[in-house]
Amino acid sequence: MKQVDRTTQTKANIVQAFVTIVKQKPALQIKVSDITRQANVDRGTFYRYFESKDALIEDCEEELLNTIYLSRQNILHSLKSVQDFKENPGIIAPLLMTIADNLEMMDVLLNRLGNNHFSVKFREFLLDEGMITIDQYSGKTEKIPLKQRELFSTATSSAIIGLISLWSHNPDNYTEKDIEEIIGVMATKGFFGIV
Repeated sequence: MKQVDRTTQTKANIVQAFVTIVKQKPALQIKVSDITRQANVDRGTFYRYFESKDALIEDCEEELLNTIYLSRQNILHSLKSVQDFKENPGIIAPLLMTIADNLEMMDVLLNRLGNNHFSVKFREFLLDEGMITIDQYSGKTEKIPLKQRELFSTATSSAIIGLISLWSHNPDNYTEKDIEEIIGVMATKGFFGIV
């Protein structure tokens, strides 16, 4: 049991070292030796967990998306229809708590890497999940045309990514409650519901 805990902790230390360094200099300038020095591990230990810096980033992306997916699944199990969400937009609070718990990693992946790799991956994830949600919970006997579902899912996912990106980069200016409220307005009253 102690070996598993130590292994998990070592991997977490390497990831945290990368997060710390990427706040200080651009990701493209970071070398494996910078990460190992910050994590206080040797190169062999780093390579036991990750093939490269890019593999470390990929692992962070996959871990985060999986965490979000699991949180989202828990919410969907409690929904019977879109009406449930309209009546209780706060139902997304556990999902936002998951994001809040990972806000630092969100900032790194969305804002600090100097590329849009995670944004694209996150958008694809949200698009797929949005399409599934529309199909499952629309409550309409006739199907919403594919083009409309794609456009709606694209607009929604872009808005969500923008909000999370802003929130994660400015955590002192925006709270989880701020994000929950604006998503609730968008979901129940549409994009123009705030006006």
